[in-house]
Amino acid sequence: MGMLDALKFAALLCVAVATTARADEAFDACDVFTVQDAQQALGTAASAEPVNPKVRRPKVVVTCTYTGFKDGKPVAATVQFRFGRTEAEAQRAFEDARLQFQTKPMLLSDSEAFWSAKTGQLQLRKGRTWITISVGPAKADERDIDQARKLAEILAKKI
Repeated sequence: MGMLDALKFAALLCVAVATTARADEAFDACDVFTVQDAQQALGTAASAEPVNPKVRRPKVVVTCTYTGFKDGKPVAATVQFRFGRTEAEAQRAFEDARLQFQTKPMLLSDSEAFWSAKTGQLQLRKGRTWITISVGPAKADERDIDQARKLAEILAKKI
């Protein structure tokens, strides 16, 4: 298998893991990642994105974002959940993603994590759950690893 084929396979596997959730279970990322968690990570007041009451909310919502202002600049905390069918499948996809980025491995209790300075995101895997965490300004190179780590530790306890 050539390098390009391997990357295509890894991308397809990531998509499969990202979209896999049990059809009979409802999931809302904002039920796990709360506004209090976002405020703690951002170090400032935060609020959820406005909800349009005329639009029916899907049964499975895998992304949650809270926004605020710190030192007069907009900041945000975003969490995206992905689920593998099995723990082994999630681990393979997580390892493939780790190889795609220049990463800094991180030690968190009972979970695997790495920081990608290129994307300004912390990736966390625990069991068959994989979480992508972004905390701070819109520019990836201005995001702080410590804020993302703080949020990862909070979320790791909840999953």
